[in-house]
Amino acid sequence: MSVPMAFQRERAGVAHRVDGAPMALTRVLRLLRLLADQPGGLALAPLCVSMNAPKTSVLSLLRGLTAHGYLQRSDAVYRLGPESFSLGASLVSARSLDAVVMPFLREAVARSGETALIARIDRTAGQLIYSPIIESPRTIRYAVPAGTTRPLFASSAGRVLLAFQDETWRREYLQSTNLRAMTERSVTDREQLARIIEQVRVTGVAVTIGEVAPEVAGFSAPIFEPDGRVNAALIVAAPLERGRAAADNLQRLVVELAASISRALGYQREAKIEKDGSGPRPTNESNPPLAASQGGKEPRNNLTRRLTP
Repeated sequence: MSVPMAFQRERAGVAHRVDGAPMALTRVLRLLRLLADQPGGLALAPLCVSMNAPKTSVLSLLRGLTAHGYLQRSDAVYRLGPESFSLGASLVSARSLDAVVMPFLREAVARSGETALIARIDRTAGQLIYSPIIESPRTIRYAVPAGTTRPLFASSAGRVLLAFQDETWRREYLQSTNLRAMTERSVTDREQLARIIEQVRVTGVAVTIGEVAPEVAGFSAPIFEPDGRVNAALIVAAPLERGRAAADNLQRLVVELAASISRALGYQREAKIEKDGSGPRPTNESNPPLAASQGGKEPRNNLTRRLTP
């Protein structure tokens, strides 16, 4: 008489879920996540309740993980062990920003039809650096070489980066930097810039229309690291008239995808608490009026070339 395969797997200790994932693996990952969220540790009983699993199964996992250094036990309480932290550090080091953002940049281009790129802050130089970049497939598009730098105060991404920096650093930057106009629409009044940046901090999105280059519109949102810091921003950039026409949609898109990148990096908004003005504030994802981010109307442009400001 043959023994059913499912029964053989159960006897071998590799029972499977309906979706095909090994039950033991699923429970190990769930257990590690629970303990990661509870630095003080948990005892067997609350772990069984949280995992909705029988005591014998959970105890078996606890013993095995403790024996291999992934957990440590003190009295009746289990905490993450050194091997868990070593594994976590390896995973973080392998998760570079470039590797994480590329699928989201491709999605931004696919959904908007415009160029998508990442801006990173260089605090020492008081500027940002563009990289990586995926250009729009359209003939008339925004294009800029990777590694290009821009002053923080002028661009949508720069204002996002400024908005989520330490308040003291941001104040010193605005007081000392040379606010050289890049176009006739550039904002160079320090008090007005401070108000714009504060609004960006509240709404979580920045828009510039013809302020860095006369024929370009930029839409940016912050990318949060696991500890709540902001060292990068997502940008969608478009020829001015296309950007103006699609402004509401492009604002929503950058906010959505920047939040997705932040989550992919390990950021958990609900776990972050603002302490010194450098962390995130609640954002209004309904987007600010476009008029608040720019001045009067820009003359129409007959764009016939690849824009390379």
